[in-house]
Amino acid sequence: DGKIKLVDFNRAEAMFYDTKKEEYCKWRNGMSPDGTLRAPEENVDAGLSEQLDVFSLGNVFYSVLTGASVWEGYGVAEAMRKIIEGETMPIDTIFYETFSSEVLAQAIELCWTYDAEERPTIFEIVRFLEQAIESNTRNPDGGTLEERLARGEQFDLYG
Repeated sequence: DGKIKLVDFNRAEAMFYDTKKEEYCKWRNGMSPDGTLRAPEENVDAGLSEQLDVFSLGNVFYSVLTGASVWEGYGVAEAMRKIIEGETMPIDTIFYETFSSEVLAQAIELCWTYDAEERPTIFEIVRFLEQAIESNTRNPDGGTLEERLARGEQFDLYG
């Protein structure tokens, strides 16, 4: 049907909505024994929100783009330390040479925003990907994302 579909691949929690603050309530799950695929806030037992799934989506995109697992070759303790300190896996510059891989690399970077409050929502990630698809449909030979932006194309996450 031409629609982007994303599925949940992390923890399942009932989320309560605070009608006074007009936002979902955060919850706590305790520390994960293997937090190598978890968002930073999960590795420090901070209040959690649906934004942890956006971070994890970046991990899925990373594996799709590179063919490697996130933190492959790192021990659990080292990977968790890096995540807590705000480090992410590097994305090789080769992935910035074509429009499709560059868009996916940029989506990964957006998903991996350290601060959950600053991290784009899933709807903003979908909007970014839809705009990229539309751009590529209009002009399949339009160059990289950087070139398209330089020509004035708009990729506005926040609509």
